[in-house]
Amino acid sequence: MATELGGDPTVRTYLAILRQQRWWVIGVMLLGLGAGVAFSVTQPKRYSATAQLLIQSVTGSAPPGSAAQPVTPTDVQTELALVTSAPIRRAVAHELGSVPAVSASEVAQTNVLAVTAVSTRPAWSARVANAYARAFVSHQQAVSLSNLTAAEDQLRAQIAAVHSQVRSLRASISAQQASDSNSPQVSNISSPQLSALLSQQSVLQEQLAQMQVGGVTAAGGVELVTPAVRPASPSSPSPVQDSLLGALAGLLAGLGIGFFRNTLNDALTSKESVESLGGAPVLALVPLITSWKKRKRPLLVSSSNPASPAAEAYRSLRTSVQFARHEREIRTLLITSPAAAEGKTSTLVNLGTVFAQASERVLLVSADLRRPRVGQFFGIDEEAGLTSVLAGQQTIEQAVQPVGDTGNLWVLAAGSVPPNPAELLSGPDMRGVLARLREMFDLVLIDSPPVLPVTDAVVLSRAADAALLVVAAGQTKQGDLRRAAERLGQVDAPVIGIVLNEVTRQTGYGYGYGYGYGYKPYLAAAAGAGTAGTNGAKHASNGNARSADSIEQ
Repeated sequence: MATELGGDPTVRTYLAILRQQRWWVIGVMLLGLGAGVAFSVTQPKRYSATAQLLIQSVTGSAPPGSAAQPVTPTDVQTELALVTSAPIRRAVAHELGSVPAVSASEVAQTNVLAVTAVSTRPAWSARVANAYARAFVSHQQAVSLSNLTAAEDQLRAQIAAVHSQVRSLRASISAQQASDSNSPQVSNISSPQLSALLSQQSVLQEQLAQMQVGGVTAAGGVELVTPAVRPASPSSPSPVQDSLLGALAGLLAGLGIGFFRNTLNDALTSKESVESLGGAPVLALVPLITSWKKRKRPLLVSSSNPASPAAEAYRSLRTSVQFARHEREIRTLLITSPAAAEGKTSTLVNLGTVFAQASERVLLVSADLRRPRVGQFFGIDEEAGLTSVLAGQQTIEQAVQPVGDTGNLWVLAAGSVPPNPAELLSGPDMRGVLARLREMFDLVLIDSPPVLPVTDAVVLSRAADAALLVVAAGQTKQGDLRRAAERLGQVDAPVIGIVLNEVTRQTGYGYGYGYGYGYKPYLAAAAGAGTAGTNGAKHASNGNARSADSIEQ
């Protein structure tokens, strides 16, 4: 079944689609759930172990006379890339004999790095994580020590150069003083230069001493703060997580399939689309009766269960037809459908029954000469009937059979199935029969074949006062209804309305649910009074039956 998304879709529209496609959605979701469970069961157990490293500022190798710089996010990202660099992998291979894969990540935007190893063996995962962590710490320490040694060598070279300058200057001063002991001018010039060189030498020696002390405590800027331990339980698979993810994926896939199926299926379900395509108002919404198809004899619900939602719907249809009869004279009403098995005959017999219950003299004409079914609802033989009258074998009075317990309902059966039904129904004899029936009964309901397969319904619609079109919710195609309305419109058939049959909650309507069934106790109480009520109704006049007093519900 499909729900039309004409106009602006609403939440109710989408919910109606979900109701229609719920079994697809549920089925695909359960399939996804099963796939998630199967995946979780078939996967081997894997264990995760994590070692944590703290990234610190390096003080031992800082430039002489400057403070250590704080660690920046860029530094952390650089360290992350270095955890799995070639030197680290070579060190791990030297320790473990292989190079297992690990992952490195930043812990919550801090200076802490997490090195995680996954393996099917819990002890091995911890060993791998610690091997990478130790190798990284050792490598960083070696790099830091190398940088520190280079800085010390540079300072020693500077100290040696200054020391050489000091010795040369002292030698020059001593020589001048020896040649001219009364030359204070030279001494005054040389002494400040010597003092500056000595001061520079002292500063460089102090920096070298600080660098050597810092180098003893420097750890290369990386510290192993949390070694990996042997995991007690596997990290994957996770049955609960895998099942939920599978169910979620199945739900999304089911929703997609459901909406896709709704798009492909153009069956009618909404009242608005029926009215738009059929060009006539929907006069009644008749609920689906699921039990009658299990019976050998079709169910006449308007008399067998008069308080049911379906019976209420037929009484509502009677009310709508009564209003139409106030606007124009309707004595012969053709009831047809676009295609087969859409409930036109069931609508006809139930509508005729509720009109008879309202004290109207009603005749049901079985004019579907290809598949006559009116007689099945009342258990009568259709071997003699309309075709017998048209052939002159019987009079109308002889062919008409009373049915029901109201005394106001008759049936003109189909008779023998002729080889040319369309020609027989389009002849003047058929128009004469209908004219005679209009005089004999208050309302004549004519059952005909569907509009699309054959032309019988189009032919009969020209002879009837009005026509009523029956479509089945979730079954009748939009194109079928449109073509049926076009065919009837081509002969100016007066279609007074459409009946939306077989309505369910899934098609978006809940007509009568919880209302009609609430009168079950009333049915039991009224069972004995049914005959008296019927007899009383027989004494009502036809004029009163067509008045507002006959409009129920």
